[in-house]
Amino acid sequence: MAKIKSVLLAATVIVMLLLQPGEASADAPYVTFTINHSGEPIMTQSAYLPTGVVDGFDIVEQDAKSGGTKSVPLSRPEDLFIDSRDRVYVADTGNARIVVFDAWGNYLHSVGRGVLNKPTGVFVDEQGLIYVADYGHEKVFIFGADGAEIQSFGKPDSHLFGKNNPFKPTKIIADKRKNLFVVGEGTIHGLIQISPEGEFLGYFGGNKTGFSLKKLLERTFYTKEQREQVMKQLPPSATNVAVDSEGLIYTSTVGTRTNSIKKLNVAGKNLLMDVWSYPDIADITVDSLGNVYAVDSFRGRIIEYDRDGNILFVFGGTDTGSQRLGLFKAPSGIGAASDGRLFVLDKQRNNIQILKPTEFTNTVHESLFYYMDGKYTQSERPWLDVLRLNSMFDLAHTGLGMAAMKQGQFETSLEEFRVAGNKEEYSNAFWEIRRAWLMEHSSGFMIGAALLIAAIALMRRLHRKNGFARPLVGGWQWFKRRKLVMQLLHTFRLMRHPVDGYYELEAEGKSSVLSATLLLLLLFAVRMFELYQTSFLFADWDVRKINILTEFLKVYVPFFAWVVSNYLVSTINDGEGKFKDIYKGSVYAFSPYIVFAAPAAVMSQGLTKLEAVLYDFASAGIVLYSVFLMFMMVKEIHGYEIGQTIKNIFLTLIGMIIMALLAFILFGLSNQVTDFVESIFQEVMYRVER
Repeated sequence: MAKIKSVLLAATVIVMLLLQPGEASADAPYVTFTINHSGEPIMTQSAYLPTGVVDGFDIVEQDAKSGGTKSVPLSRPEDLFIDSRDRVYVADTGNARIVVFDAWGNYLHSVGRGVLNKPTGVFVDEQGLIYVADYGHEKVFIFGADGAEIQSFGKPDSHLFGKNNPFKPTKIIADKRKNLFVVGEGTIHGLIQISPEGEFLGYFGGNKTGFSLKKLLERTFYTKEQREQVMKQLPPSATNVAVDSEGLIYTSTVGTRTNSIKKLNVAGKNLLMDVWSYPDIADITVDSLGNVYAVDSFRGRIIEYDRDGNILFVFGGTDTGSQRLGLFKAPSGIGAASDGRLFVLDKQRNNIQILKPTEFTNTVHESLFYYMDGKYTQSERPWLDVLRLNSMFDLAHTGLGMAAMKQGQFETSLEEFRVAGNKEEYSNAFWEIRRAWLMEHSSGFMIGAALLIAAIALMRRLHRKNGFARPLVGGWQWFKRRKLVMQLLHTFRLMRHPVDGYYELEAEGKSSVLSATLLLLLLFAVRMFELYQTSFLFADWDVRKINILTEFLKVYVPFFAWVVSNYLVSTINDGEGKFKDIYKGSVYAFSPYIVFAAPAAVMSQGLTKLEAVLYDFASAGIVLYSVFLMFMMVKEIHGYEIGQTIKNIFLTLIGMIIMALLAFILFGLSNQVTDFVESIFQEVMYRVER
């Protein structure tokens, strides 16, 4: 499913790129989009525009051989960092140095010439100390602000680090206490944490192995000897690291879409869950607002997140030979200046591209500045400006919802949160509305309920003593004795006593094909009611996208596939049930759903997330009891024992899968046959006309 979504996302982006107006393409050679709450790409205005490039051809250094000077441009640069003064530091790997530029890309000086071998990571702290991860020397170097070497650390001399573990530093950062966090090639335990004195402090924020069905089956069925011969599944190593102004550490990992970007607290716990990204993130950085930027090395795309992991923009692209600014061949580093400009390092083009934020992006950032600081009312005006430019920007609707809540406009906030797909805040707004309603109507509701109970008790007493409403009661009893009505009401008997209920259904005529068909039609009606009436908080679907025909097929195709498959399997395995008995029994097995699904949907309208357990319990109970009744149907209708019943159900499911595969094959063949017949017809018509 994840692969299908990725393919659909890529196809949508390509279509949007092809349809983008030519005027916009003249400024930005790429499409810009965001991701909404449904995981769909939404096209936006350009977020950043390319404004310049730094290639380092103005870098002049002393030539040791001739004694003169020569130009030494960037060569295979691997990392980039921007300090608090907006100075740009580049790990110029091919030239074994750190190159320093000012905020406008002018060359200032180089660091580490003659000391470094293969620098692949660079970081600068608030005091101007320069930290370098040197992959070639397998060391970490620290230089002063003047470029002089202060100290260096090699492989930690600690049994906790591991005698046989390699120390090949690739990236590095330092926290406010000057503890180092090093990304090491092949280090699967996490970031290597080193004290300012070079002492190994432990591993931090390691990745975990994901679930693998293959590995589960191997552990289940392989012998101990076989398991030892199979390569162990190891967690992936982090590939880059960053730190924000609050000291929180961010890591990126290549090769995964889930948890590829992490925000780690002091305990190493990930604060960003289910953050979408591309699987080839080369570098990440954090700006002064807490926004996170990630660059994908394979697709050349840049993703901007807010501090909570919400996607703001996705833009950029791969340079296929056009040499246009804004497109990349192999981006390896990214940094954000204090004025919002982005510096993107490309190790294949050996340059730095500079992108400036547009007015739209500045408005979004202004909104976020107030929003993240809890100043929701002040964020309202810029959020409105954002929506004037792009009415489908989810985060703007959330911001307006929070502003409305702050001002006590809960009905307005409810609608904004619904549009944004923000169920958490929707629940909070609904709680306030429900609280106000209960305070206003609770006394009247309780008095009404008490009067209703008293009225019912009084009418029962009068009916027993004086025969009050006897014609009405008699009419109801007569109606219940009608054959079809009795068959329909047999659902309640079946739910209370499944064994007796199925026996009566088969042997005593307590059901018919007509009653089962009516219940089957009612099943679809209940399903549609559930889809449209379940509260937004508990619905995993978008009501606006419901297709009645699709839902019709979802209900009836699996149902009839089950009936046919079960009949065929039961015929082979000495089942006693006839086709019509299986049909009727299968329909009646859905009695809990037919009876209780609609009330559960109505109940959901009055619940918040705090009471989600009530709805979840009701929904799970309905499903589980329906499954139980289906199990009892197979057992009682066919006269099986429990073991035979389980076998029958398993084979029935296998039969349904085979039927689905055959239908898929026949559909493909029918298309080919249709094309073949059409081509023959066209050929005949062509020859007749000649």
